[in-house]
Amino acid sequence: MKKRKISFNNPWFVTLISTMFGIIAGLYITNHFENKRLLNAKENALQQVENELKDNAKLLTTFHTQIDTKFAPVRYLLANINEAKELIISKDSLETFKHNTASVFEFKKAEKVSDSLLKIRGDFNFTFQAELMGKNLSSIIWNSYKQTDYLSITRFECLTNVETYYVMQEEVNTETIQWKNTLYQGAFMGSSLKTEKFISQWQSLYIKQKLLLEYYSVIDDVLSDCK
Repeated sequence: MKKRKISFNNPWFVTLISTMFGIIAGLYITNHFENKRLLNAKENALQQVENELKDNAKLLTTFHTQIDTKFAPVRYLLANINEAKELIISKDSLETFKHNTASVFEFKKAEKVSDSLLKIRGDFNFTFQAELMGKNLSSIIWNSYKQTDYLSITRFECLTNVETYYVMQEEVNTETIQWKNTLYQGAFMGSSLKTEKFISQWQSLYIKQKLLLEYYSVIDDVLSDCK
């Protein structure tokens, strides 16, 4: 039986090869531009994540400064409240009391209880002018990012580093909610045990905020691994 030879000059063959190369080239170009589009979209999304973290850092910095400056005056104030929720101080320490509590307590008058003790009248005034009192550190953009195709083209080291921020933020959010509830309910007065618990809660919140703020300070370095 005679073998059939394929002529490379055959118009049908040339057309077939041209079509195949055209399809392959088209797929390659489409894939190239699709990957480029996805990479650009990922970069834009990561920029939004960075913005979210930096906004959180600004918010936390303001709040942290306030709970830091008010901690000592509040602790001093609470140390002088007795079981009956009366503010009792030594007669000789009135001026010291006024000086130490001026930022958190509006003094009105002092009433003599005994030759050595005074009952203080006034109003607590340790409000916190910070947005964090009304909302949590945000994780909306990062949670959205993790639901996209960008996840598959993001380096594992980048994912773990960024996730660390949000884990720490959640811990701070949880501590903040507990601390705010205690503060709003006034559940830190009436007994030395309640007062000590509130002060301990405040210190714990302060420490966790400080650690997160230190980590926020290297956001640019951490996110450089994502590029």
